[in-house]
Amino acid sequence: MDTTKRSPIDRLLFATFLKGRTSSRDVWEEKGDMTPEDNQKIIEETNEIINDDSTYPFISYLSNLLAKSKPSDDAVKKLHDCIDKVAVALGHDSTDVFRALLAKLIEEPEEKQTFDRLLEMAEKFAAKHE
Repeated sequence: MDTTKRSPIDRLLFATFLKGRTSSRDVWEEKGDMTPEDNQKIIEETNEIINDDSTYPFISYLSNLLAKSKPSDDAVKKLHDCIDKVAVALGHDSTDVFRALLAKLIEEPEEKQTFDRLLEMAEKFAAKHE
């Protein structure tokens, strides 16, 4: 298990991608509080997803994209908001929307595979669903 301390930007993206944010938000909205047991359950679910072989290529790609692009916190928050808008509009989980966006980005020529391009795609997708 990876125990590396991640930056806030990494945590925000990984949380979106790994459903941790969704689970945390659901618990918070349902109970109005987060117990240590709730937090531990979310950690275990997140670790299960991280260790899922089908998730690894996305995590690896995302890590490389973040290292290459070094997006600002504002840009990450904007991406996060766009993903949430699309997920709500389509009735899908934000993780699925994020994976779809990453899959589309992977299809782009390598020089266009940047965080800015990912954000641009997300903004266009969100605009279609407003």
